Amino acid sequence: MRVKKISALVLVAAVAGLSLTACGSGDGTSAAADTSASTSASTNANDSAGGERSGSKLSATNQSQTQTTKSDSVCKTDNLAFTAAASGIKNEIVVDIKNNGANTCSMRGFAGVQLVGPDGLGDTGPDAARTDTTGSTVTIASGEETQFLLHYIPDTSGNGKTYTRLSVTPPNETVSEIVDLDGVNITVAPDSGNSPDVFVDPVGYHTGSGK
Repeated sequence: MRVKKISALVLVAAVAGLSLTACGSGDGTSAAADTSASTSASTNANDSAGGERSGSKLSATNQSQTQTTKSDSVCKTDNLAFTAAASGIKNEIVVDIKNNGANTCSMRGFAGVQLVGPDGLGDTGPDAARTDTTGSTVTIASGEETQFLLHYIPDTSGNGKTYTRLSVTPPNETVSEIVDLDGVNITVAPDSGNSPDVFVDPVGYHTGSGK
């Protein structure tokens, strides 16, 4: 009975071994399938993670480009404040332009300037001619300022007209702003269509850190 019992156990073990061998047979197809599935899942997971990382980088790059474009936008009249006063040099006015906007902006070239009398917009004088000075791009952060100079030849004939304000249009803008001359009167000869008596320098006499 003892021998038969041992033989039965050996038989059971043998059968189990054959069963396991049968399950693992077929040139490893089942194991290969399992390995392939595992590898595919891992690859898909890595691709997904890589796509997310790539998408994040693209998103960050696009956001940076948008911010750069926004900060380098042309200064608009609505976001600017203007003041004018005597510069301390004879027959010269300094016009100050302050960026009251929330973002950095830039401008380059000449402002449009027209003399305005005390009676309002209908009482206008000659447009300022541009000097031969070359201007450069001026970048103005929020709260910073830039300036330009206005020069004029005063009338000595006694027939000139007096102006107390300026109409200023920033470079590359179409909207103007009326600026008081802070008590300064400009008296020039009537515009005859010949050589002008009022000249403007380009924007760029800068007082902020964004020169």
